[in-house]
Parts: sequence; structure tokens; C-alpha cells
Amino acid sequence: MQYSSAGDDVPQLLFDAIFPLLGIVHSARTISPGKVGILRALAAEEHVSATQLRRAIGVSQQAISLTTKELESLGFIERHKDESDRRKLWFHLTEAGRQKLHTEIALGRQALKDAIGNELSDAELKLVHDAIPALAKIRKATY
Repeated sequence: MQYSSAGDDVPQLLFDAIFPLLGIVHSARTISPGKVGILRALAAEEHVSATQLRRAIGVSQQAISLTTKELESLGFIERHKDESDRRKLWFHLTEAGRQKLHTEIALGRQALKDAIGNELSDAELKLVHDAIPALAKIRKATY
């Protein structure tokens, strides 16, 4: 199905609705969205390069360098040199990092759950629930 001009306001309305929700999630967490993004990327793969992290979360190489150093100092990730190319670094999530990611996700979900419970009627909650498959399609189309 092609996007029609009749729905020109949909992208803005969607953004205006979703952006504050991200604020609720981010404010509940104890580490930055970038750090959570790195932990998520590392949880999905056994080892990830700095370039792969940069692409996965959409930040500069400098930001990846600074953030990975901080996460490493906290014991959440480890870095290893590639055996075949000693110039290449691989990052790996530690068990402490896996636990931290789990905690951060739970904090964000609980904040969103509280907001939903405080603000939405049962009928509104059903509307949101019914919209989730369509929203998932949008997400899949962008990756």
C-alpha cells in the first residue's frame, strides 16, 4: 500500500505521540539511552565492533569510544583484540552488563506501565493494543 497525501499529518501526529513516551522511559532509567543502546546491541550479538555499534545506535565513532570506555570501567562490557587482525577491537557484554540491561529495560517498562495505567481507559488501552501490529510493520520497514 502506498502512503497517501490524505494522511500527511500522520507522521507528525505519530511523532508527537511517541516522543514523550520515550521521555518517560528514558527518565526512569539510570543510564543514558546511548549506553542502553550499546548494551542492547551487545546482547544481540556475541561480539560487536565499534563500527557495528556506531551503525546500530546511530552515533559518532567518538561517542562510541567514550561510551564503551565508560561501560568497560563499570564492568558492563569487555573489549578484546581480534586474533587475526590486532588492530580490530571486539566488544562483549559481561554478565554484569546483561543484568544491568535487564534492570534498565524493566525500569523503562515499569514507567510506561505506570503511565498507561494512570492515563488510559480500558477502551483507549484496547486501541493502543490493536495499533501495535501496524506500528511493528513501520519498525520492520526501517531496518
